[in-house]
Amino acid sequence: MKIPKIKVDKKCAARLLQGHLWVFDNEVMNVEGAYTNGDVVHVTDHKGRTIGKGYINDRSKIVIRVLTFRDEEIDRAFFRRRIEEAMAYRRSLGYPQDGSFRVVFSEGDLLPGLIVDKYDETLSLQILTLGIERWKEEIVEILKELIHPETIIERSDVEVRRKEGLEPTKGILWGKGEEKTLITLDGLKFEIDLMEGHKTGFYLDQQENRRLIKPYVAGGRVLDAFSYTGAFALYAAKYGAKEVLALEDSGKVMEGLKQNIGLNHFEERIAVEKGDAFQWLRDRHKAGERFDCIMLDPPSFVREKATRGGAVRGYKDINLMALKLLTNGGYLITSSCSQNISPDQFLDIIHEAANDAGCLLQLTENRSQSRDHPILLSMPQTHYLKFVVARKMAKEG
Repeated sequence: MKIPKIKVDKKCAARLLQGHLWVFDNEVMNVEGAYTNGDVVHVTDHKGRTIGKGYINDRSKIVIRVLTFRDEEIDRAFFRRRIEEAMAYRRSLGYPQDGSFRVVFSEGDLLPGLIVDKYDETLSLQILTLGIERWKEEIVEILKELIHPETIIERSDVEVRRKEGLEPTKGILWGKGEEKTLITLDGLKFEIDLMEGHKTGFYLDQQENRRLIKPYVAGGRVLDAFSYTGAFALYAAKYGAKEVLALEDSGKVMEGLKQNIGLNHFEERIAVEKGDAFQWLRDRHKAGERFDCIMLDPPSFVREKATRGGAVRGYKDINLMALKLLTNGGYLITSSCSQNISPDQFLDIIHEAANDAGCLLQLTENRSQSRDHPILLSMPQTHYLKFVVARKMAKEG
């Protein structure tokens, strides 16, 4: 069967040839041949020279996502090779076969639209695009062959699927069908809610960053705002914090937070409070409270570029209030998972917050997501997580 050819404009072709994987709807010059959304197509430059192959969906603003820059078949063997390569990369970094980590990170692993997370013997699968939805059954079979999980869960319950003409969905695809599982990371136990938890159940992208906080929390009074299920709070307690306060606004999430504290026997080290972080920080500052370390790991404040202005104000506000609550010499550990906020812009936001707080900041750590969420340099969109540690210093005079 002849594969349709999609000719893209000169600017798009140049970007693709540098390794970018997206073609936007306003970059298509010509379509040669008939296709159905989700089909694999040839992508050519403005002169008709082949660039690669990808899948097409003209209902999406990202009309084509490139799968390969080679002239190769896109079939079951292709997806198996890609997933094998992703697994080999994780093994080369020391991720244990029986551990918990991200197996496939969409564009970062040259499989745009596919995310696979591993929680011990359970896999959680997220399919974001029609082009990958077409291959779901084959991908599930490949994962069974390569990883031998006990359970495969689908967590494609995300609104972005509607842009692809797909309904959000979730459920048990194969195996035992347990909706919760217990994992161990760095000696700490976590109960993962596979069906209702954020993302695919847990924030694996902060795993390496959590291991770095020991010198900043040891012996101090620590606040973990936006605590979710308490991962940063638990690591702070493990690493010798004198006192930890975990702040969470969701009553439902609070149950999992308390459960994880109990699983690790930190009931006397970690206190839990319910409250909106923005208002809570203001109230505590007015009350004269102070902390030696404050950790901020909020959900994304910006989903679209159009809302970036409000997100910038939100990030500045939350970091400003945290700095006011910090003791001089204390550490701000702050993150942003908003893709539309660049790393440089995030540093600028924190710097402006410090100016407004009347203090200086020494940058101690400037990091990104864990290595199982690889950043493709040709795709800035894969560099979404910003993780910064800075020490508060008083201005002289």
